[in-house]
Amino acid sequence: MPEPIPAALWPRVSAAFDEALALGAAEREAWLAAQPDELAAPLRALLQAHDSEAALPDLPALEATAALASPGQHIGPYRLIERIGEGGMAEVWGAEQVDGPMAGRRVALKLPRPGQRLSERLGEERALLIGLEHPHIARLYDAGAEAAQPWLALEWVAGRPITDALAGQPLRSRLIAFLQVLDAVRHAHARLVLHADLKPGNILVGDDGRVKLLDFGIARLLHTAGPRAFTPGLAAPEQQRGETLTVAADVYGLGGVLAALVPPPERSRALAAVIARAQAHEPADRYADVDALASDIHRLLDHRPVAALPQARGYRLACVVRRQRWPLLGATALLVGTAAALWQADSARREARRAEAANAYLLDLFKTLDRRAPDAAQPEAALRRLLAQRMARIEATLPTDPDTADELLRITATLHDYLGEASRSRTLSERRYALLKQRLGLRHERTQYAGMGLVWPLLAEQDLPASAALLAELDKALPARGLLRAEWWLARHDLRMRQGAAAAEREALLRQALARYAADAPDDSGHAATWLALSELQAATGHRAEALAAVNQALAHVAHARPYIASDHARQLLHRASLVDAPQDEARALQLLRGSTGLRAAFLKQPLATLIARRCASDVAAAQALATEAGLPGCPAR
Repeated sequence: MPEPIPAALWPRVSAAFDEALALGAAEREAWLAAQPDELAAPLRALLQAHDSEAALPDLPALEATAALASPGQHIGPYRLIERIGEGGMAEVWGAEQVDGPMAGRRVALKLPRPGQRLSERLGEERALLIGLEHPHIARLYDAGAEAAQPWLALEWVAGRPITDALAGQPLRSRLIAFLQVLDAVRHAHARLVLHADLKPGNILVGDDGRVKLLDFGIARLLHTAGPRAFTPGLAAPEQQRGETLTVAADVYGLGGVLAALVPPPERSRALAAVIARAQAHEPADRYADVDALASDIHRLLDHRPVAALPQARGYRLACVVRRQRWPLLGATALLVGTAAALWQADSARREARRAEAANAYLLDLFKTLDRRAPDAAQPEAALRRLLAQRMARIEATLPTDPDTADELLRITATLHDYLGEASRSRTLSERRYALLKQRLGLRHERTQYAGMGLVWPLLAEQDLPASAALLAELDKALPARGLLRAEWWLARHDLRMRQGAAAAEREALLRQALARYAADAPDDSGHAATWLALSELQAATGHRAEALAAVNQALAHVAHARPYIASDHARQLLHRASLVDAPQDEARALQLLRGSTGLRAAFLKQPLATLIARRCASDVAAAQALATEAGLPGCPAR
C-alpha cells in the first residue's frame, strides 16, 4: 500500500495520478518511465493499489465501453450542454433536464469513465445521498444508467474554489466560511455519510458568499471503501492504506482545507496547533469529530485557549489579554497593565465557574425529565414544571454567589422565552436587570446585556411604552460599537415597526444594525435575523429580487451563527420558499421545526399559514395535514 506522500508533492502527484488513470496499460508504463523519480515511486504504488482493489459485484450492463459524450447528447432525462471538468474517474457536464416535472432545471451531470464500475449498491447509496439536505451541500438529485453509460445528476453550483474565492480576505472571514464547511460535514456524519474526498476544489463559494460542498459521498457510489476512493496526497494515511474509514478521515481532509485557506506565515501558534491535530498521522490523535474541530475554531475567533494546545498559564493569560485588547491598550504603565491582566484572569476564572454551573443546571434539568411523570408525553409542560421548581435553587444561591445565580436566572428566562411564555420571561428578566443595575450599575456590560435581554419579552407582550423607555435608557449607556449596539438597532426597528413606522425608516434602522453586526459581531445569530427582517420588509414593499438576495444572506450566516437557532433557520427557509419555488426549503424547514420548537409556536403562525395557503393550491390533503399539525386553519371550502 502507498506510504503517506510528503505535503510538498501533493499537488503534483494528484494531477499526475488523474492523468495516469486516463491512459491505457501500455501507454501508462511508458508514461511512468518518463516521470521524475520523486513522482514515479508514489505513483506506481497508488496505481497498483487502484488496480488491485476488489470491488463489490458489478452491474453487467455497466461493464461495456460507453460512447464519448458530446454536446446535445441525451443521457437519461438530461441533455448535455458543455463539459465543465474531468478527472481520472469521471467527466462532469453542464446539462439541462428535458423530461419530467423538473424540466428546465440545470444540473451537473457526472459521467464515470469507461471501466469505472458501479456496484449493486447504487440504488441504496443513491437513496442515502439524496437524503442529504443542507444549505452548504450540493445535492445529488438522481443516478442511473442508459446504454451502458452510468450517470449521476448533481445540483448545479456556480462559484469558485474556496481558496480562490477567499484569497485576500481577512483571516476571520476565512475561518467563518470554514465553519460553514464544518457544519455541512457534521450534517452528513450525523446521517452516516462520509465525504472521503475533502479538498478546496470540492468546496465552492458563490457570489452571495455561500459555501457549497460538492461530491459528498460520491466516492461511495463509484467505489467501495479503500484506496481508490480518494485524491492522492490529500487523503488520510489510513485511506491511502486502504483501511476502513471513519469520521477521522474527513477530519484529516478538513485539516488540509484549513491549511490551504491559511498559509503558514499567517498562522498563529494556536491555529498551527489546530491544523496539526486535525492532520495527525494516527486517527486517534486527531479531533474526535467535526464538533471538536469546530469548537476550537470558535475558540480561535473568540481569542480563547484552544484544546489543541497545552493549557499553560501564560497561554491562557495571553488569550484573556487578546479578548480584552481594547481596554488594555493605551498609554498605561507596565504595572497598571499587569494588574489589569491579572484582574482579567480572575474574571475569566469566575466566568468559567458560571459557565460550569450553567452547564450543570441544564444537564440536571433535562436529566430530570422523567418518562414516568404524568406530563411525560408533554415535554414542554414538563420543562415548565421543572423550571418553576429550580427557581428555589436560584433564590438560595443569590445571597452567596450572585454571579452564578444571575447566570441561572438568565438561562431560565431564555427557556421561558423559547417556550412562548413571554410574561414569565419578562418577570424573570426584569428581576435580573434590576438586580444587576443595583449591584453593578448601568455602565457595566453585564447589566447592559441583561437590559437588552429584557427588551424582547417586552416587545413580545406589546408593551411599547416600557420597550421605548428601556431602549432610551440603554441608548445613553451603550457604546457606539459592538454587539449590544447592533442588537439595540434591531430592537429599535422592531419597536418602530410595531408603532407603524414607514418602510424607509425601518430599512434605515435595519441597515444600521447590519453595519454593526458586520463590523463587530458577524457570527452572532442576530446578524442572520436582521437579514431576514430586511428581506421580509423588502418582500412586503414589492421588491422581490432584493428580498431574495437578503434572505440568501441570512441563510449564508445562519449555519455558522452563534448560537445556532434551528427555528430561525427554519423561518428563513420558509421565507425563501415564499419568494421562489423551493420545495426542498419547505421540507428542510419543517424538519428543523419538528426537531426543535414544534409547529405550534406563536412566531410561526404567519410563515406556516403562508405555506399552508400555497399547498392548498396544489395538494389539499397535504395542506390539511400540515394545518392540523400546526393548529391553524386549513384550506377554505370550495
